Amino acid sequence: MKTLKLDATYRPIGVVDCLEALVMCIVGKATAVEEYEEEISSPSVTFKIPSVIVLKTVVKFISTGFRPSRSNILWRDRNQCQYCGIVEPPRDMTIDHVIPRSRGGENTWVNLVTCCKRCNQKKGSRTPKEAHMSLLNKPIKPKNSILRQITDVQPIWNIYLW
Repeated sequence: MKTLKLDATYRPIGVVDCLEALVMCIVGKATAVEEYEEEISSPSVTFKIPSVIVLKTVVKFISTGFRPSRSNILWRDRNQCQYCGIVEPPRDMTIDHVIPRSRGGENTWVNLVTCCKRCNQKKGSRTPKEAHMSLLNKPIKPKNSILRQITDVQPIWNIYLW
């Protein structure tokens, strides 16, 4: 089970293992604001497993380590070829440089798009304009959000997520 972690302003900052969250509550670094029905027992004490915890401090800086990796580009473009619109499984898609690497194109959010193998071969080392192909969506850098990390949202978390 997982626990939603909020800072002192109730801003979502991550998802942690429920046992890690329980330890944070026991040592006084956090307070449980929502709990699961399940309990953990020791010989002398029983603890309810926290579903949502609030840290006692405000987190001023959240890492922006959100880089344009293959999986992140596929996620941003929803596994859809940005030239023809076909949606295929990630293993069948490629990553295309809008401005080809041979012409100085870099590995950046605004220069990488999801592309099917057929369109990638058709475009080759040309620009979309030269290949007479247009992009369905302009590639942008998505906002860094902890919501991307959450794959299994617990219903009780909804009131804390925005």
